[in-house]
Amino acid sequence: MFKWYLDTVWKIWVQPILFYSRMPAGDWADEPLTFCGTCAWILAFFLTIVVFVNQLIPIGTTLLVQVHGLKIIYAAPVMAVLAFMFFVIVISILGGVFMALFFSLFYALGVLLYLTGRWLGGKGEFFHSIQAAFYASAVLLIGILPIIMIIFSKQGILSFTNFKIGYNMVYSFAVLYLYGLLAIAARKTQGLPRWKAFVAALLPALLLILIGLAVNQVILPRIANWII
Repeated sequence: MFKWYLDTVWKIWVQPILFYSRMPAGDWADEPLTFCGTCAWILAFFLTIVVFVNQLIPIGTTLLVQVHGLKIIYAAPVMAVLAFMFFVIVISILGGVFMALFFSLFYALGVLLYLTGRWLGGKGEFFHSIQAAFYASAVLLIGILPIIMIIFSKQGILSFTNFKIGYNMVYSFAVLYLYGLLAIAARKTQGLPRWKAFVAALLPALLLILIGLAVNQVILPRIANWII
């Protein structure tokens, strides 16, 4: 399964036209949803590592300040078990949240792509557009970069302003690439000519831009203390 996932990610990133031309047929709730969920769990894994590094390690270091000599031998297994439990709890929460967010976002993108495509004369099926949108979630794996940047911000290497600049650059690239993928998907799934396919992808891209603005203006300032 993991080989299938990596092969699919590679094709979507490097050969998107070929991928959508030969997009596997089947139930949208099977492989496409599994693919989207896997992307969500990968991002949740990396964010959990960041939480682990930024939160647990400093706390654990504080607890071990007064532990010396043989006491470390007794304390180490306990700390290891606590660390493992903390990791499992955090990744379970983040994985569930990310799965819900990814499902909602890409289902909405698929719906918008289908509606605009049909309005422009497309002939594709509704769930084929949903399937295509779920596969486009591969682009959000680039979100690993700003997640890792949080570690550098917490260590004082990056200021919050520079973090926001980096985040906005990554998000802008992701939106641009998603726009291209959705245009290709509209062309291949609904039989639209090239110019109509790019028009059909405008509404989903607008939704992504609005989400990006909301995150940049509302969410990031609220979590600034956690980032730095």
